[in-house]
Amino acid sequence: MKIFNLFKKLVKRKKVEEIVIEKLAFSEIENWIENKIKENEIKEKEILFAVEEKIEDFIEEIKEKIVILQGFDVEAKKEKEQIKNIVINSREKYIESVEDLIEKLNNLKEHKLEKFIEKINKIFFVFNKSSFKNYERATILIGKEMANIKESLKVFSKSLLKTFDKSKPIVNSFKNLLIIKEKLNTIISIDKTLERISEKKSNLNKKISEKEEENRISKQNLEEIKNSSVYLENLSKQKKIEFLREESKKDILELKQLLDFKALANFFHIFEEQMKIVKNHKEDFYAHFIKDNGKMIIDLLDEAKLNNNTIAEKIKKIHLKLEETKNHEQEIKKPETQEVYFKIKEITLEIDNLKIENVKEEKRYEKLKTSREELIIILKQEIGRMNVEIV
Repeated sequence: MKIFNLFKKLVKRKKVEEIVIEKLAFSEIENWIENKIKENEIKEKEILFAVEEKIEDFIEEIKEKIVILQGFDVEAKKEKEQIKNIVINSREKYIESVEDLIEKLNNLKEHKLEKFIEKINKIFFVFNKSSFKNYERATILIGKEMANIKESLKVFSKSLLKTFDKSKPIVNSFKNLLIIKEKLNTIISIDKTLERISEKKSNLNKKISEKEEENRISKQNLEEIKNSSVYLENLSKQKKIEFLREESKKDILELKQLLDFKALANFFHIFEEQMKIVKNHKEDFYAHFIKDNGKMIIDLLDEAKLNNNTIAEKIKKIHLKLEETKNHEQEIKKPETQEVYFKIKEITLEIDNLKIENVKEEKRYEKLKTSREELIIILKQEIGRMNVEIV
C-alpha cells in the first residue's frame, strides 16, 4: 500500500512537472493575445468544419430513414381506423419536425464556435419539444423505423456533444483572452492617461516655478521702492497729513464747545432751513464742518452776530491746518507700491490656483495608479490560468 501511494505521488509530481509555464514581459502580452486568438481561430475552423461534415453525413443518413419511414404501410396493421389515422397523422407531423431540423441544420452558418453551439442546442431543444408527442403516438404502430431515426438522432447528438466537449478549452480560451484583452486595453488606456497627467503636472510645476520667480522679483522691486527717497518722502508727508487731520479734528471739536447752539436756535427758530443746519451741526459737528469747510455754520454765526474773536481765531487756525493738509496731499506722488502690491496679490492667487490644480491631478494620478495595480493583479490571474507568467 505504501509503495502504491508513493507511485501515485510520483505520477502526480510528474504531471505537475509536465505543465510548461510560458513567461512573458508585459510589453509582449498584446502580441501574445493576437497570436493565441489566431491559433484558436484555426482550431475553431477545424472543429466547425468537422461538425459541418458530421451534419452533412447525418442529413444524408436521416433522409434515407425518412424515406423508409414514409414507406411504412400503416394500413397493413390490424388496428382500429382511428388509431391508424392518429399514427399516420403523427408520423407526418414527426417527419415535418425532422425535415425542419434538417433545414435548420443546413442553414446554420456561424463562424464562432460558442455561438454555433448555442444555436445548435436551441435547434435541438425546439425539435425535441415539437416532436416528442408525435413520436410517442407514431410508435404505437411504427416501431423499428421510428426507432432507427431516434437512434440516428441520438448517435448524432452524442457525437456533437463529444466534439463540443473537446472544444471547451478553445471556448474557454476565447473567453479568457477576451477578458485579458479587455483588461490590457484598460491598462494601456490608463498608462496613456497617466502619461498625460505626468506631462500636465510637469507643466504645472514649471508654471508654479515661473510664477514664484516672478513673485520674488516683484517683492524685491517692492522693497527697492520702499527704500527709495520718493517713497520715504511720501511716507513722511503721509504721517504729517495724518497728524494734521488729527489736530484739525481736535480743533473742530474744540470749536463746537465755543459755539452757543441754544442762542443760534433761538435766533433761527422760525427759519426751517437754518434750523436744520443748526440741528445737523449740533448732532455731528465734525462731519458737517468738514463737508463745506465750515461755511454754513460760520454764515449763521455772522448772521446771528454770535461770532467773536476767539471763535474767529479758532476757525482761522482750523482753516490753516486744513489748507496745509490739502497742500501736502497734492504734493504726494502716486505710490508705485500699489501697482506692485496688486501684482504680487494677483501672482500669489495664480500660484495658489496652480497648486490646487496640481493637487487635483496628483490625486487623480494616484487613483488611476491604484486602479492600474488592481487590473495588473486580475490580468496576472487570468493569464496565469493559461499557464503564462508575467515577468
